[in-house]
Amino acid sequence: MNKNEISDKQWALIAHLGTLAGYIIPLGNIIVPLVVYVSKKDESDFVREHARESLNFQITFTLLIVAAVITIVLMVGILFLIILPIVNLIFIILAALAIDKGEFYRYPLTINFV
Repeated sequence: MNKNEISDKQWALIAHLGTLAGYIIPLGNIIVPLVVYVSKKDESDFVREHARESLNFQITFTLLIVAAVITIVLMVGILFLIILPIVNLIFIILAALAIDKGEFYRYPLTINFV
């Protein structure tokens, strides 16, 4: 392997850790794993599955954030807007640690869209 090539583990990490872009760029949390999925799905099963799992979780997370914003009127949404980003960060870190071990990480409570 050429040392300039990015390994499957690195692509999987990009699919998970790249979702942190969503804290800066609107929908960046969906765009990064989607780009990794589309560009690498035929090259590596490992990368495809990690990117797919990350993408599904981030779509689910985004829908939960939208629901929290809508329920702010009921005063429940404020609590969710505080808790959900923290939970998202924890799950992203757990996924990155699993990749480092060469394992697959399945996000809990994720709707499978892809």
